[in-house]
Amino acid sequence: MTQAAELSEPPMESRNVPRSVGWAAEAVLGARGDRRKLQGVFERSVVPIVMVDSNRRYVDANRSARLWFRRSLDDLRNYAMEDLSPPDRVPSIERDWARLLDAGSLAGHFLAAKDDGSRVEIVYFAVADVLPGLHVSVFAPADWPEDEFGPIATDGAAPVASLTQREIEVLALAADGLTGPDLADELTLSPSTVKTHFKNIYLKLDVETRAGAVAKAMRLGVID
Repeated sequence: MTQAAELSEPPMESRNVPRSVGWAAEAVLGARGDRRKLQGVFERSVVPIVMVDSNRRYVDANRSARLWFRRSLDDLRNYAMEDLSPPDRVPSIERDWARLLDAGSLAGHFLAAKDDGSRVEIVYFAVADVLPGLHVSVFAPADWPEDEFGPIATDGAAPVASLTQREIEVLALAADGLTGPDLADELTLSPSTVKTHFKNIYLKLDVETRAGAVAKAMRLGVID
């Protein structure tokens, strides 16, 4: 039984990214603020999705997530994220939770622990305040083959090909939860230059927000 789903983990050698995570993240973002539409995303998605409240307690989980945790929804609601996380990973939850709330979304890799003590690499995309005070995380094992999730819609190769290397770098850092000023410092760029990069990224990917850009980039395999 899997015992963990915290928000981040240091870089690992395996960097596979199930594009279905990006697809499900886009669906969640598209349903933001609409409880009924969001419930439909939960019901239709074959990718595990969970919802937690501001105390990081589980509020909802779709069928795939319940199978992942091997717990019923009623049982899962008795736990907070840290309750099902390995003790050595609990300190990272506070840090990445703050990053999530600050940036509005967070994506990356982490290690989940199984009962036998082994760890499995997970890819995730988390979105803050999908509904007031409620936050959603989409996740999947990094080594799950895409055909386990069914066909994923793509927009062709043009958006990927048109992104510059710098724009891809900006997207990757945005996925890590860096805000505009942090991005400017990290890349030694002016804030206005960072804004210009995002403007170009939004145009090329046909999105309107950073979270949407990161989710689509994950679906298209642009970032890992």
